[in-house]
Amino acid sequence: MFVISCHADTGFRSHKLERLPNGLLRGHLDNFSGVYAVMKAYFSGRMHQNYLRIELTYGEEVDMAGAKQVLETLAPEDVVAVVDVTGTPTDRDFVIEKCRNDALRGFLREALGSLSFDIYAECPDPISTYDEVDVYSQRCKNVFFLGVPVAGGDYNAGPVACRERSIDAVSEAICIIAERFPELCRACGLPQP
Repeated sequence: MFVISCHADTGFRSHKLERLPNGLLRGHLDNFSGVYAVMKAYFSGRMHQNYLRIELTYGEEVDMAGAKQVLETLAPEDVVAVVDVTGTPTDRDFVIEKCRNDALRGFLREALGSLSFDIYAECPDPISTYDEVDVYSQRCKNVFFLGVPVAGGDYNAGPVACRERSIDAVSEAICIIAERFPELCRACGLPQP
């Protein structure tokens, strides 16, 4: 199963978003930008595989309660992509973090090669290093963080900015991974869906 996990709770009492020149968005983006990317992928019409599962979780901002609940339903061979914002500095469209499995990292480099991204085995985000990946990694070996880069401050504390093309690129990455999931399974030695 290819599981896409994206927390839909926020740590804010009010929300704002403004469109700035040059395709920039500024506002409370943690984690509405991730939810938007996942929903764009879902509504693209390319997410029709029967091995796909989307989880919009709750409690990430407090205690990861939603991810812990999802964890109880996962099988060790599931592949989990956590979609969220990241403060990792980059000029690329998105960042893959905590992709610790060499075979998975190699597959993602090849499959997403037409897109602009950085990939790391660990988490270089200077704002936060604990996220849903840490929960799912307790059971699953093939877990990674698919991050929408934001800038301009602490995304947990207030408004930040991102490029709309980053959201589009994350959405495209999700679609490509879903479409090529059987190849991912072969590359990682997982059962075919």
